[in-house]
Amino acid sequence: MLLHKRDFMKVVQTCPGHNIVTFPHCPCDSRKDGHVILEVSFEKISIHACSTSGEKESQVKNFPWQLVSDYGSSDDVFHFTISKGSSDRKISLKTPYWDYMHQCFDCITEENSKSD
Repeated sequence: MLLHKRDFMKVVQTCPGHNIVTFPHCPCDSRKDGHVILEVSFEKISIHACSTSGEKESQVKNFPWQLVSDYGSSDDVFHFTISKGSSDRKISLKTPYWDYMHQCFDCITEENSKSD
């Protein structure tokens, strides 16, 4: 039975839109005068630069889940750490959706660990 579940999940994970969540724009500590739109999917985390009114700009940063070394939340802030080589970069997002972001990271992290 477990084998069938894994096979099913492998097929589902290839479907467009599976585990892709796009959050409304919010302030981010890595952008001085602007906001970002966070998008999480099974394959990666994407941070789209945008204006304070939410209009997308051309800059997009994509990070595979393997680079996420830590994440967490408190009050109205969600943060995650990207580790590349010997450097770590903590990214903090001020958003009312911090709890849902945390839940999404938990679910995708768990699903990724099952497919390893």
